[in-house]
Order: sequence, then structure tokens, then C-alpha cells
Amino acid sequence: MEPATIDVRIVCSDTDDEDIHELAQNLREALLDTDVDDVRQGTSGPAPAGAKSGEVLAVGALLVTLAPPVVENLMVVIASWLSRQPNDVELEIDGQRFRGQVTRPQRDQLVSAYLRRLERES
Repeated sequence: MEPATIDVRIVCSDTDDEDIHELAQNLREALLDTDVDDVRQGTSGPAPAGAKSGEVLAVGALLVTLAPPVVENLMVVIASWLSRQPNDVELEIDGQRFRGQVTRPQRDQLVSAYLRRLERES
């Protein structure tokens, strides 16, 4: 199986970009301690005309590259990390939002939905 990419975004009301960036870096470090292939900062699309860079980095966005069998372990780490954050911190993972304690059924549902999406794409 070829590696896949999961889009993870930290959403936090009443928090400035610097704090969200720090949360994202903390989560990135936790994810890099797993069997993922790579975790890099996500983008919000192409840079405006005249900008030096080709894309604009998105605050709080991470792109996680991994082999599909690692998805379940990834979700365990994400759920653990999220449970240790303040209540106003949410994670959006491929369009689904989670806050606070992520239950085992929620993790299983997300893993199943993600693996079905991979099957459709291949």
C-alpha cells in the first residue's frame, strides 16, 4: 500500500496564532514519535501574486503522511494528546471535529471512514 496523507487542523477559539502554532508543534512532535512517515505544516493554498513563496502556510494545520495500517495507532496518539489540552482546543481530522476526550467508538469510526476513503481512491 502506498502512503496516504491525513489533514489535521487545530481549532481554538480566543487563541492567537502563536499559541496555535505552539500547540501544532507539540502535536507534531508527538506524532513524529509514532510510525508515521512524515508530519509537516499544512498550507492554506497558493500564495498571493507577488509573494516569494509558492504556498501560504496555515497556522495549526499539519499534513501527516503514513502507511494505512498506522492510522489506528495515529488516532490513539491524537486522542491522548487532545485529552490533555484545554477544553477550547479542537482537532479537525479530514473534516471531522473532535474536542476533549475522544471515545474508542469515535476513533474506530474515524479509522474506518478513512480506510474506506483510501479504498475508493485506489
